[in-house]
This record gives sequence, C-alpha cells and structure tokens, in this order.
Amino acid sequence: MENLQDLKILIRSHYPIICIETVEEQRAEDVVARVAEELYLPLFTWSATHGLQRKGGKQPVYQTRTPLDALNFIEASTLDGIYLFKDLHHDLTEPLIVRKLRDLCRGFRTRKRSMILTAPSFTFPPELTREIARYELALPGREELKKLVRDVVRKISAQEKITIHIEGKDGSTLINNLTGLTLTEAERVLYRVILQDGKLDADDLPLILNVKKEKIEQSGVLEFYPRETSLDAVGGMANLKQWLAVRKGAFSEKAAHFGLTPPKGILLLGVQGCGKSLMAKAVAREWELPLLKLDAARLYNKYVGETEKNLQMAIRLAESMAPAVLWIDEIEKALAGAGAGNEDGGVSTRVLGTLLSWLQEKKAPVFVVATSNDISKLPPELLRKGRLDEIFFVDLPDRREREAILRVHLKKKGRDPADFDLPALVEASEEFSGAEIEQAVISALYAAFSGQGVLTTEEILKEMKNTYPLSIVMKEKIDSLREWAQGRTVPAN
Repeated sequence: MENLQDLKILIRSHYPIICIETVEEQRAEDVVARVAEELYLPLFTWSATHGLQRKGGKQPVYQTRTPLDALNFIEASTLDGIYLFKDLHHDLTEPLIVRKLRDLCRGFRTRKRSMILTAPSFTFPPELTREIARYELALPGREELKKLVRDVVRKISAQEKITIHIEGKDGSTLINNLTGLTLTEAERVLYRVILQDGKLDADDLPLILNVKKEKIEQSGVLEFYPRETSLDAVGGMANLKQWLAVRKGAFSEKAAHFGLTPPKGILLLGVQGCGKSLMAKAVAREWELPLLKLDAARLYNKYVGETEKNLQMAIRLAESMAPAVLWIDEIEKALAGAGAGNEDGGVSTRVLGTLLSWLQEKKAPVFVVATSNDISKLPPELLRKGRLDEIFFVDLPDRREREAILRVHLKKKGRDPADFDLPALVEASEEFSGAEIEQAVISALYAAFSGQGVLTTEEILKEMKNTYPLSIVMKEKIDSLREWAQGRTVPAN
C-alpha cells in the first residue's frame, strides 16, 4: 500500500511523465489500474500492436496505433485521465515525439492528467529529463509471494494430484528463497519444482535458491557465494562469535514481532590473513542466509556514470535477496580516492556518498560484513556510529587461538590433532596469522607426500621456521594499526 501511495502522490503532484522501469509489465499495469481507480480517473493504455484503448473498453481508439497519433488524440481530448504507454521507449529519440511530449507536458501541469511509461529500461533525451519522475515498482513482498504460492498450488491441484509438505520453518525459508524474484519468475520456478516430481517440500528449496543465484550472477556486479564455511572452521575470535550468536535469528518474523530491529552490519578491521573473509562467509552459514560478495573490481567502470549505476544495481540486488549477508571485501579499495580531490572525476566521492546514505537509511534486512586491512584509506564518515553496528579488530591469534587454528586445519586435512605436539607448534607459530599457520600445514603436507609419506610435528615445525610472517615483514604498519585500534574498536579475539 505504501508503494501505491507513492505513485498516487506523484500523479496528484502534477508530474506530467512518470516512468516505471521494470520487466513486470502486467504487474505495473495492475498497479496503475488500482491507482487510477482510487483517484477516480479513467485509465487508457497504449501499445504498438493495439493503439490507445480505455480500460474496460471494447475497442481501441480509432487511428491511434502510431505514437504520434496517440499523443495527438490525448492533446485534443478534453477528458482527464491516466495514460499508460507500454512501448514508447523505442521512440524517445524521434524529434517529433520529443516535441509532442514537451507540448503535452505544459498542458498536463494544470489538468488531472499523467502519462506513465513502462519499459525494462529508458534513455531519455536531455529535453525531457526535467519533466520526468521515476517510480520504482517494488518487488513482490512476503504476503504477495504467499498468495502466489497458494494460487499456484490451487491451479496445479485442479489439474493433477500433488503433495505439499512445506510448513513452519520450511515455509518461511520458501518465501525467503522466492524473495527477490519477480512474480513471473517466482511463478515459473514454483511450477517447475512442483511439476517435476508432483510435490513441494524441503528438497525443492535449494533449486529455488539456485534461480536467485543465476539472477545475481547475470548482473555482473555481485557474486553469489555458497554457504560452506561454518563458525567451527574459524579458529579464535570468541568475542565476535558471541556477538553474532546473540543476534542469530534477528532477521526472522518472530524477531520482528518481538520488536527487534535487524542489525545493520560490522566492519572487520585487522591484520591480513587473520580470518576476516572467512568470518564473513561463516556468518551467512551460521545465520542460514544467502551470501553475496561485492568486489570493487566489478564495481568500477571507465564510462561516466556507470560506476554509480553499478553500485545502485548492487544495492537493489542485495535488497531483493533480503534477508541476506552482503560481504564487501577490502572496502577501502571500493572507496579509494574519496575526498582526494577530483583525481577520478569525483567518482569515489559519489560512490562513498551513495554507500553511506544506504548504510544509514536502509530498511531491507541486509547484514553488511565489510573487511579492511588499511584503516588509513577508510574515510572517517564510514566509521561513524549508525552506519554499522560495530567495528571489530581482528588481531594476530594468541596461544589458545593458535591451538584452535591448528586443530581446525589438521582435522581439515584428515589428521588427528592428538598425534601432534601442539604446544611445540603453538610456540613456533607465535606472531603467525591464521593463514600463515594454514600454509605451514599445507607446505608440510607436500614435504611429507614427497618424502617419508607421514605428516609429523617436525615437518610442520620446519616449515614454520622457514617462514617470515607478515608481523615481522610489515612490523611498523601492523604496530601502527594496533595502536589505532586500541580504544577505538572492539577486540574480535
């Protein structure tokens, strides 16, 4: 209803041209029809195949098949109303059409008239840009999707016998997996999973999620990651794990009814190789949410305005997948150059502004996990409270955490940690990051495979002694990072 109200306000505000950029043409027409009914205005629709036709009328208006003829009819008519054009975007480069639209706009400002254009995308000439208001047709909400599921089940049941076993948690997951799809996409995938085996149950949920994965990958700006890493696979970070455990389930309907506001996100700042990216993946698995990754390399484009459009597309896609986890890896790369003059034509500054506004105002349940290795490249505006819930500092693991990391990686390689001298390995790996400990185990495995064939403590110790950890190679930089984090961040460890 809020979405309808927005469109009603635009029409009553005398915007002469309103564009709805969507692939859901029929749904857009249904929305416009409801608004026209509520405003007690007649609705006319135009298409290249039928011309101009009044809603409910039996025949199209005579000689209105061409865009110019249809616009001339509207200009000559004394009837107020809403005019929905479905195919006019193909003709927006024609000088006569542009001129006629500009002429109509003058008259529309003093009449109860609005022209609404719908198409998958628009390119408007400069002469019309100030006359246009954009209306975003929101993707179907949970109640709309629930109704769709009931309608599809009812239609199929009327034709053949099917079995439905989807309720409780699985029912909620089904709607979560459909969220972000258009009604047409959701309807098609429901028909597909039901008709292929004559049932709808928990086994169908991964297939529905895979449809969303394909949609994300086609965008080219986000990556859809499988939820493989669990929190058990992340050694240490007890404080951060506890923080996440308290907020598990905060995106559920039960939490909303309880009065909880979904958490916004966290910034993981710290030493390279200490598990920040691993933790981002683990959050999605622990909370049972889709995991999306925003990569700065995919975001930036050499053409003017395209980078900002890519970010806006990424935000729309992330919100369409909600509830979801959005992982922004090495966020400082996406914001490089912000506030540094016009070295990149102001692109980074505009990207920063868009991102900050979204983080501050977003209502969709998208949990952001941003990671960073270099605090000096992050704009201070990002660190302000209200945009993210907390900033965690991920330091090098202590003795207890190094032992936990060793156990994780030895088990991952099919070895029993009890067969190794863990105290000696913990001692030798002082000032090692988690990634460096993992690499030492992997290198020792290679050595064992080509040598005696048995992985031993001695092989791992040898690899550790031959390693110069980042904490030594970049000691000054890491010390500076630790000093900044003291008193400004929450320790993850």
